[in-house]
Amino acid sequence: MVAAPASDDPVRGSTLTLREVRHCFDLEGQPLPVLDRISLQVGRGEFVALLGPSGCGKSTLLRLVAGLDAPTDGSLLTEGREIESPDPSRVVVFQDPTLYPWRTVWSNVALGLEARGLLRTHRGRIEDALRLVGLTGFANAYPHQLSGGMAQRAALARALVNDPKLLILDEPLGQLDSLTRITMQGELVSLWQRAGFTALLVTHDVEEALFLAGRVIVFSQRPAHIKAEIVNARPYPRHRGDPHLAELRHQVLAHLGLDATW
Repeated sequence: MVAAPASDDPVRGSTLTLREVRHCFDLEGQPLPVLDRISLQVGRGEFVALLGPSGCGKSTLLRLVAGLDAPTDGSLLTEGREIESPDPSRVVVFQDPTLYPWRTVWSNVALGLEARGLLRTHRGRIEDALRLVGLTGFANAYPHQLSGGMAQRAALARALVNDPKLLILDEPLGQLDSLTRITMQGELVSLWQRAGFTALLVTHDVEEALFLAGRVIVFSQRPAHIKAEIVNARPYPRHRGDPHLAELRHQVLAHLGLDATW
């Protein structure tokens, strides 16, 4: 089941297909298996969260999807085309906003267009992206003048300015305080609904995964394989006190072997 954005605009995201993906690292000349035959289909405009034990290979999988690394075996495809290298249609947002301190918010957001030689013809996208993330009044601010939540908004704007079809989110809210994180979760859902991209999120926060995603994929210990797929068909906006979300949380924790502690 695909939970698509609740928007009047057409879905503009891309499909993602993983077929029997395996990956190993070379550790002192010996292969270290990280991913074990991962197969997954993500629909256009879907929001999917990946959960699993720390170090199981979730972030490695995101790197493969981004085209930053090649799998040891298997294939990854977007819109039926094999992923072989990075592409502006697939953008990664990391836990650390990684803003250049000597550049203003506007200039940081402009980096992608600047690198592609599109800044002159697509300047309007920068204002559009800043408006989407609520930073219109901070275009001339520098990173040291921003709160943690505002810095992460700037990082999201830097990703959105490229009009990505697939937004790859690697613990993007992990360094924020709990109140800011809750606020940003709601804003991330709103961005997804308005922009129509496909979202693939790695998080260690079960509640966050269930609040944001239409499907939660639970991974095993390394080498990771898919243990379970939890479908969350609750409409947006979702309410954290929803008893159904509590039941889904219990299911996820059971697959992670943690249900006895809750």
